[in-house]
Amino acid sequence: MAKKSGKFTATGIAAVRAAAFVLENDPNIKNPDYLAITFLPISFRIVFKIRPLLWLIFRNLKKRLPGNYYLHIVRTKHIDNILEHAVNTGLQQLVILGAGLDTRAYRFKNELRGIKVFEVDYPDTQSVKRERLTRLKTDIPTNVTYVPIDFNTQRLEILLEKGYLPTLNTLFIWEGVCMYISPESVDQVLSFVTKNSGHGSNIVFDYIFQSMVEGKCDYYGARESAKYAAKVGEPYIFGIEEGKIREFLENRGLNLLSEYTPKDLEQTYLKTKNGKIRGKVCEYTNFVHASII
Repeated sequence: MAKKSGKFTATGIAAVRAAAFVLENDPNIKNPDYLAITFLPISFRIVFKIRPLLWLIFRNLKKRLPGNYYLHIVRTKHIDNILEHAVNTGLQQLVILGAGLDTRAYRFKNELRGIKVFEVDYPDTQSVKRERLTRLKTDIPTNVTYVPIDFNTQRLEILLEKGYLPTLNTLFIWEGVCMYISPESVDQVLSFVTKNSGHGSNIVFDYIFQSMVEGKCDYYGARESAKYAAKVGEPYIFGIEEGKIREFLENRGLNLLSEYTPKDLEQTYLKTKNGKIRGKVCEYTNFVHASII
């Protein structure tokens, strides 16, 4: 089954990021996405003004989807760190695959000045985002290009028609996407990355374990997440066998730079000012940073 447009998922994820910015007082824990709330529908933003109600809603979310709330905190922080490092080491081009309501082109607009940015996503999800930017009277940075695509039916080569240059040092951000598309589509994306990227190019993405797709994963938060994804019409259809990521990448022309497990992410991004771990991240997903061989 192909993934739907993703509008529901995009809004939900932005809401979780926004909540972790509003509700968390400890700067070590607060989600850095201060713009997420501005991309939400008006009805959501009204709820966000009522802090006790917002707290109750997300307390319930933590029960229904264990580890999901904290996953979005660490995911935002981890990818932000990789982006900042890339900018500081000669980044020339940024491609955000499945951009949804990602705010990095706007939060990092000063750092990204002079760097080509491509936001790639489903046409209807992208149109919602652009409508909200217009509503906010936010000027789209001149270095940002929107590229509509359905990953299950179209190839990334469309980027070449939109001004993407395959000789430049490029970072690909692929956040919360590959688990929703077919294995063939995943391979097509990675094939494009390895064949159309300049020296020093990298990709960062998160993936779920194959056991999640098969309904055999008993890790913290796994069953609840799989059930919810299917319920909203966006079931998990791609995973990688646990412990096989290096082999998976090398077979596709990529070199593993780092892999962060949920425990790694908790230790790195969820320590409070007094050194305690603030929360637990769902355990069925890892984060990978890889370069072209």
